[in-house]
Amino acid sequence: MLESNRYPRISIVTPSYNQGDFIEETIQSVLSQNYPNLEYIIIDGGSTDNSVEIIKQYESQVSYWVSECDRGQTHAINKGIARATGDILAYLNSDDYYLPGTLFKVAEYFRQFPQTDLLHGRCRYVNEQGEKIGEQFANIQSFSEIIDLWGIWWQERQFVQPEVFWSRRITEQIGHFREDLHYVMDYEYWCRILKAGGVVGRLDAELTCFRFTSTQKSNHSEAVADELLQVVQPWLWSNQTALPLNDRLRLQGQWLYQAVLMKQIERSVQKGDRKLRRWLKSMYLVAVHPQVLLVPNFRTRIDQFLHRN
Repeated sequence: MLESNRYPRISIVTPSYNQGDFIEETIQSVLSQNYPNLEYIIIDGGSTDNSVEIIKQYESQVSYWVSECDRGQTHAINKGIARATGDILAYLNSDDYYLPGTLFKVAEYFRQFPQTDLLHGRCRYVNEQGEKIGEQFANIQSFSEIIDLWGIWWQERQFVQPEVFWSRRITEQIGHFREDLHYVMDYEYWCRILKAGGVVGRLDAELTCFRFTSTQKSNHSEAVADELLQVVQPWLWSNQTALPLNDRLRLQGQWLYQAVLMKQIERSVQKGDRKLRRWLKSMYLVAVHPQVLLVPNFRTRIDQFLHRN
């Protein structure tokens, strides 16, 4: 007890459903940290494979676990967080895993920099066999950066979910994850942390492994992009969002170009509209939303059209 009191309490939530092929490695990666003040919570969605049998093997070392039907991954995360009592919070999906020493490194960082609200490190990308295929080290410090999907998030500066830890203090301020989001509830949560003025910490060490599998939700890249656009749109047009005017107009233009103009062109092509008609439709949209003129890709398309004609 004296040993555990020297360390901040860390609560880890693992949401899971039918991940019997990977969940044991996930559980072992948490428990083998040997972190003395760990609260580990597993929320299983009523798996029909061997997941429950695997969890039961470790139930004496797990703070709480349950297997019951729920409303999906985000609901499971929220159920776990509602039970968590730690000063530092995180969730680890049941196909990802921590690297040795991760929780001690995280605890030490929060001890040295107690003002930190969101901490991330390096994330190792692995394949289904656990072989390294790449890595990611995010570089985002502010809300204005994280909502810039085009210049920052999609330019390999993004957070990768399992590497992120955050403070109980910020959760008490912003609440839980949005259960209406299917793909990007983590991104939306990080945005709210930064929008609330949360301080970002950056730890130059590999902390976690993100496993690429053939069945994971993030493979649906178009659906993920559409949900990201859905999330940022209200902030880009809200007067309550503190953004410099130039940045606001530039990001609005990027959003309109991708979410409106390009989809309009795609529908027009599918209908068989002539090229001139497509361009007239595009010019009308630009007249209504001149922010599109700030998008370099759009200006390039105009130059190419004029050159060919």
